[in-house]
Amino acid sequence: MAALILLSGLACASLVRYAPGALVDEGELNQRAGEDTIAALREHKAQQANISANFTHYLRGLVHGDLGYSESNHSPVAALLADRAPQTLRDLGLGLLGAWLLGLGLAISVARFPEARCDIALMASAGLLLSLPAALIAYLFLLAGSGSASRLVLAIVIAPKIFQYSRNILLSAYGASHVEMARARGTSESTILWTHVLPSAAPQLGALAAASVSIAIGAAIPIEAICDVPGLGRLAWQAATARDLPLLINLTMLVTLATTTAMAVSEIFLSRRPEFDMRSAA
Repeated sequence: MAALILLSGLACASLVRYAPGALVDEGELNQRAGEDTIAALREHKAQQANISANFTHYLRGLVHGDLGYSESNHSPVAALLADRAPQTLRDLGLGLLGAWLLGLGLAISVARFPEARCDIALMASAGLLLSLPAALIAYLFLLAGSGSASRLVLAIVIAPKIFQYSRNILLSAYGASHVEMARARGTSESTILWTHVLPSAAPQLGALAAASVSIAIGAAIPIEAICDVPGLGRLAWQAATARDLPLLINLTMLVTLATTTAMAVSEIFLSRRPEFDMRSAA
C-alpha cells in the first residue's frame, strides 16, 4: 500500500510535468508584467521541471508534516485539506447510507420474492443508471434546479451497483438448504432474514460495503465539481485546472490511500469466504 501511494504521487507529478504547456505560467499573459517579472515566473517554472528532485523535497517535508503550499489558493495544502475534508466526509457518509438503504432494501425485496415481475424492471433501471456517468447525473440535477443535492446524486450513482451485487448475493443465501428447512418449520420470514440470510451473506456484503467506499470516492470528484460543493472533489478539480502540483500530489495520494484501504478491507472480508467469487455475483 505504501508503494502504491508513493507511485501514485510520482505518476501524478509526471503527468502534470509533461502535460502540454506545463512550464508556462498564466502570469506571462499579463500585459502589465515587466521583463523581470516574466523572467522570474519562467525561472520558477523551470525549477519544477526536475521531477525527482521536487518529489524528494516533497517527501522530506511530508515526514515533518509539511504538505507544501498551494499557489492557486494561496494557502498551505494542509489547511486546505483540513477545511474541505469534513464536507466531503459528510457527503460520502450520507450518500453511502442512502445508497445502501435503497439498494439493499430493493435487493432484499427481490430476493424474497424472485417470482415478482418488478425484478426485471429494477435490473433494467439499475443497468441504465450504471451506464450514465456520475457527472451527467449531477448535471441533470443541476438543470432541474437541485444542484446542491450532491448527497442524493451520490446515492443514485452508488445504489444500482449495491442493488446488483447484493441481489445476487441474497438470492444465493435465500436458496440455501438451511433457509428452506427453517421455512418448512414455519419460521417467520423476518426471523429467516435476520438469523439465516443476512449472517450467511455478511462477509460478501461487508466486502461490497468496503468496495462501495472506493466507488463513492471516485464519483465524489465530478459530483462536487458540478454541484459546486466546497469539498475535496471540487478542490481536486480546481487543482487540476490550475495545474497546482503540490495540491494535486497530496489529493492523489490521499485518494489512493482511501481506495487501497477500502480494497484491503474488502479482501479481508472475502478471505472469510474463499469460495465466493465476486465476478459470479456480478
